[in-house]
Amino acid sequence: MSEHWDKFLNGKLIETDVTPVIYRSWQRSLNYNVNRSHISQNMILSTPHLRELRDSQEDLIRAAEPVLPYIFQLLVTSNYHVLLSDKKGFILEAKGDGPFVNKAERIHLSPGVNWREDVKGTNAIGTALTENIPISISGWEHYVKENHFLTCCAAPITGIQGDTLGVIDISGEFGNNQERILEIAMLGAKMIEQNLRSLDINRQLSFYQQGAKLAIELLQQGFISINYSGIITDINPIGASLLGRKREDVIGKQVKEVFSTPKGWILNQKELDFQSKNSAGNEIISKLKPITDESGKSLGAVGTVQLNFNPEHFAAGWVGSGSVSRQILEKVQRAALTHSSILLQGESGTGKEIIAQMIHKLSPHKQGPFVALNCAALPGSLLESELFGYVDGAFTGARRGGQLGKFELANQGTIFLDEIGDMPLTAQVALLRVLQEKEVTRIGDTKTHKIDVRVIVASHKDLNTMVDNQTFRLDLYYRLKVISIELPPLRERLEDIRELVPYFIQKSCALLGRPLLEVEEEVYPYLFAHSWPGNVRELENCIEGMVALANTPILSLNDLPLELRTLSLTESEPCETHALLFQQTRQTIIDALAQTQGKIAPAARILGIGRNTLYRKIKEMNINI
Repeated sequence: MSEHWDKFLNGKLIETDVTPVIYRSWQRSLNYNVNRSHISQNMILSTPHLRELRDSQEDLIRAAEPVLPYIFQLLVTSNYHVLLSDKKGFILEAKGDGPFVNKAERIHLSPGVNWREDVKGTNAIGTALTENIPISISGWEHYVKENHFLTCCAAPITGIQGDTLGVIDISGEFGNNQERILEIAMLGAKMIEQNLRSLDINRQLSFYQQGAKLAIELLQQGFISINYSGIITDINPIGASLLGRKREDVIGKQVKEVFSTPKGWILNQKELDFQSKNSAGNEIISKLKPITDESGKSLGAVGTVQLNFNPEHFAAGWVGSGSVSRQILEKVQRAALTHSSILLQGESGTGKEIIAQMIHKLSPHKQGPFVALNCAALPGSLLESELFGYVDGAFTGARRGGQLGKFELANQGTIFLDEIGDMPLTAQVALLRVLQEKEVTRIGDTKTHKIDVRVIVASHKDLNTMVDNQTFRLDLYYRLKVISIELPPLRERLEDIRELVPYFIQKSCALLGRPLLEVEEEVYPYLFAHSWPGNVRELENCIEGMVALANTPILSLNDLPLELRTLSLTESEPCETHALLFQQTRQTIIDALAQTQGKIAPAARILGIGRNTLYRKIKEMNINI
């Protein structure tokens, strides 16, 4: 009851009138001289300092990345904010929706703001950190009056060594249904802790080279179970057979002990042709090499187990099944099953709209329409009318009877906003409101229209830099990049060229009404040697031009554009050049990781690439951190 708060401020409260935790926190807030009516001195990080803090908390953020959207979906209503803070009380991530988000931002319940008790008084984040317990604080229990409209539940996140790493918090308006919210926060904390332990296990395993690869593959395929302490708790018959060990000899042992045999993994000879399928229909295959002792006696085999991913299972429109493409498509498949906003980043011509359409076809919104709009194709004065629509007579030149906007046309489906970086700031403000409220108001109208739309945006620009330059709104950026997918340029997936070329030949022949052409093998080295600044779109145009001008049934070197043909490379030279480039790139990445002691984000900045790109290259190039 609020009179308890008033009595405390007047020195008349008896300690037993409120819970001991609240009383202790109020007393600390009083000793900190926190303003009891409102916070006049907030502690807010600048964008560069927030980025530095996020980089330093990379593991915590990675562990929480899949958890926050999941926890948000568990809540009875969307009118909540799910927050992640570090151990010092700085908010790192926020996931929210509905009208509460606007109210939360007015009191700076957002990334980069500190919510320790000495700054904000009694509150769930700060008090959970101080007391190191899960806690719920509602209404007047907050020390500062401007926070009395809040109800918050927070649970500490504990690291492997038992230290507190941060807090997960669920905040909403006082009066919301509070049933089981604290339990959901505690569940979120446990899930993040489990992900942190998985990250630690993978990091430990990475020191064991071939053993680490096999252990991770067995773990991912469900052949083996490992607990938080690195103890193998179970292994199925297939996994035991691949290791050439009995189940009882493996269960209960440290993963380091089992996966650190000096000679590598001694695998059962009879499993050399092991093959099965997982639930998605993809083949699981083993690549094993027989080994013998000095007398020639078979000892088994060494090698790895891997997932032979087939992108044709769901990748209509995307051509290429190389390792880079497989990683992208696997991520797309997982992202499509959520309802979260998605940011696609990549150079022009990398296939962002193809990926957007693929996500739509795999998503819960697949029965609805897919509506695309290029934000760079319209002047700022027309962009808002295209997005949100207008009524009759809204402005000079308006169509009689008005017009529906793209958001209403995409209702129950997906809207794809390409080149979002070219959207004017005024339109960004209007877009942010639509995303928060899930409703649109047509230009010249006073009525609002509820919408249910999956939002996918794309940009070839660095939105992070635009935020720093204040040409793109920070709050809109974080709302759009709930899931971020970086599409690689063609020069980083050259292995797909052997699939792209026949595909574009077939497409061009059908377009031009010509019989299907073939291509000579000697053409490919020149295609591999080109940097393809225009990416897949440039390759498609190149092939279409070759098909249009070809006067023989087989495309040869003479059909190549002049800039490719004049490279004057022999068939082997491009391959040698590519191999040299691979080694140089690998060594550059190793040097950058050495400078940053294995930290990904600082290394990515040194290299001038995104974190996702660096993660992908580390995996492709078999680099141990």
